[in-house]
Amino acid sequence: MSSQTTAQAQALRLFIAQKSKPEMVDRLLQSLLAQRRNGMWQNSYDNAQALTALVEYSQLQPKPANFVAKVQLGGKNLGEIRFDSYHNLSADVKIPMAELPRGRRDLLLQKSGEGRLHYLAAYRYRLQGNQPGRFNGLRVTREVRGVGSGENVLQKVGLYAKDKPLSLESGQVFDVGLEIIVDHPVEHVVINDPLAAGLEAVDASFQTATAALQALADSWEVGFKTIYRDRIVAYADHLDPGVYSLHYLVRSVTPGTFLWPGAEVRLQYAPEEFGRAADSTLVVEGFER
Repeated sequence: MSSQTTAQAQALRLFIAQKSKPEMVDRLLQSLLAQRRNGMWQNSYDNAQALTALVEYSQLQPKPANFVAKVQLGGKNLGEIRFDSYHNLSADVKIPMAELPRGRRDLLLQKSGEGRLHYLAAYRYRLQGNQPGRFNGLRVTREVRGVGSGENVLQKVGLYAKDKPLSLESGQVFDVGLEIIVDHPVEHVVINDPLAAGLEAVDASFQTATAALQALADSWEVGFKTIYRDRIVAYADHLDPGVYSLHYLVRSVTPGTFLWPGAEVRLQYAPEEFGRAADSTLVVEGFER
């Protein structure tokens, strides 16, 4: 009954019994979880071995949180969140840049109750113009082509930003393809492609969808594709070194000039390893009368 999962689970239990460093135990846990495929291990015996190790790992965790956290910036109360057991594990407090107080101000966090509070304070802003992409272990490229036009690529955006905008006629359907390049085995890959404001995604899963409008085929390793109002999100459990593709349909609906943020691919549990395509500009032209 020996297997990689069994060996990994027993190694995790051994390091827990030896009271090894938490970071080493966490790495063994991540390696055990990475051996899952579609949320499960290979067979019932492997599942039992893995779950036994996970139960022992769970006993190392602190007691469930039961406290209230308050956030203040420059003397102004931004929020008061209660963390109760496992029902409310995280919360976000976002402030538009226009509402930030000017000058030097103190960010104050207060906690009352039992439990440990982890927090991240981040300041984000957008630079002017179309920004180039990034290559941090992964690479992604976006292509736009007309449906049924074969190899007729209207625009291809990789690491370098383009000054010339992409012009599309309104009321048309286009195929958007993402090419993901991986040079080493990776686990838990998240693909996020924002939509420009003048576009809307076409859900081809509806029974009313016409067979004449079909996106190109995706790589079978990429699954769990979900269409949102402002983006497309897909997920891959495991990718070996190679080139993978993801395609979906969009319809140009609103005339105007819009920013199109670059597509991004990253590892779910190691977000520092990611790739991002460059930003671009989209012009949707209205009908001529």
